[in-house]
Amino acid sequence: MFTIIDKILPLAIFFSTGFFIPVLSRFLMKFYPCSMHSYFGDMLKFYINKKQIKLKHTHKQYNYLKKQYLYTKLLWGTLYLILFTLIGYLVKNYVSESYPLILLYIFLFFIGFAANIDSRCRLIPDIITFPLMMVAFLISAYCQNNKIFSQIYISDLTSIYSAISAYILCFILALLYYFKNPYSFGGGDVKLISAVSAFVGFFDLPWIFLFMFAAGIFYVFIKKEKFLPLAPMIFISFIVWLLLKILYYI
Repeated sequence: MFTIIDKILPLAIFFSTGFFIPVLSRFLMKFYPCSMHSYFGDMLKFYINKKQIKLKHTHKQYNYLKKQYLYTKLLWGTLYLILFTLIGYLVKNYVSESYPLILLYIFLFFIGFAANIDSRCRLIPDIITFPLMMVAFLISAYCQNNKIFSQIYISDLTSIYSAISAYILCFILALLYYFKNPYSFGGGDVKLISAVSAFVGFFDLPWIFLFMFAAGIFYVFIKKEKFLPLAPMIFISFIVWLLLKILYYI
């Protein structure tokens, strides 16, 4: 009985992690714009004043949106179930402690959260990017002695230097691109790339850009849109980088 529960419970947690990303995204959208201080302030006012945001839809529109919302949750849940199960399977013989893997799952949750928000709103709130960066620093500081993760995770000082270097580089790129299109490469994108750089290291960042560029071309070809959300491309490129890194090690 306990063996069955032990096998099913992680799968349920993996699925729930992705399933609730659209739910949290929908909740978070009530408090835009969303810097760290404005998020908590607006959330406090929301509950004090008991304000509810109600949208008027026809019955047909409501049913369509409801189904679309359910499909989105199921899609994210299935994605994270497959992703977490695959990573766990690949590294199971190389992991002596569970916390590096748990921190990796938390990092993947936040970067997926950012991808979902950006795909819907073209905006990445600080409430996502700052915790993501903190998790990257924690990973680099406490996961160096664990077999496979010592080959993937960078050291704590390197993590800090990588985040700062990536931020400066992306800030300059965003500033240069601002004169062509002010809103195509924003501060949220800069912070997200900095957080990813704190994980992968500055010298592996070109791989992230390469995979991101390839995913972007595919997105533009399929969607026929001139401007694309960067966070989903970063999410895809990070997963590709991570899986290739793990496969190279094992």
